[in-house]
Amino acid sequence: MAFIDRLKAARLEKKLTQEQLAKEIGVAKPTYNGYEKGNSEPNMLILSKLMKVLGVDANYLFQDEMQIHRETHATPTEMEHIKKYRTLDGHGKKVVDFVLDEEAERVADERQRRLPVETEEEDNIVYVPFRCATQSASADTGTYLGPEAFETIYVRENDLTRRAAFGIPVSGDSMEPRYHNGDILIIEEAEESELGEIGVFSVDGSGYVKELGNGELISLNPTYDPIPMTESTWCHGRVIGVLDPEWIAEE
Repeated sequence: MAFIDRLKAARLEKKLTQEQLAKEIGVAKPTYNGYEKGNSEPNMLILSKLMKVLGVDANYLFQDEMQIHRETHATPTEMEHIKKYRTLDGHGKKVVDFVLDEEAERVADERQRRLPVETEEEDNIVYVPFRCATQSASADTGTYLGPEAFETIYVRENDLTRRAAFGIPVSGDSMEPRYHNGDILIIEEAEESELGEIGVFSVDGSGYVKELGNGELISLNPTYDPIPMTESTWCHGRVIGVLDPEWIAEE
């Protein structure tokens, strides 16, 4: 999950509304809403307050961004190695390339040999039943969400799956770049959603994944027009995250 997803998950874990958390950290609700939507970023002072109120640290909030940074940026030591490598002649580069290839293959082999041990350690993982809709909630034109269209799968127990009422696959691209076609959304039970929150809604019998606006359901993809709400509109629940495929137990 990205920062915006972890921020929202931490807020919901504390059972705080956006308005309550905004008051705690000293900003207006629209300002905080911008943090969760990815439209703006908190400064260091506000970020420090967020972590204190939510009881989390930077490693939790930014772990995905930090992982991407580690994978795409060289450390100062690695940069020194690169500078030295560039000073070598053809023979020297061949020697380094040979050693690097050999060591990379050795490490890969070691990881492969340790795989059975790691698998045995995973026996301690707890799996819980997870109701997942067999029909998608459309992010585009709407899809029927029948109460009978659910199956039970087993997923790893964690903060998100413990709170889940059900899961539902996304169909379409109107909620990109945040949610993508095929994502399985984790839905927390809620009879209503706050303005700016993303939930699963029914309008005249069709289901949508949308952001709740003022009298309308909004797509994150600007190429899609808002959907006017009607008297038949009701909320199935709010989106609290995306189910990681690695959490799903193998049959």
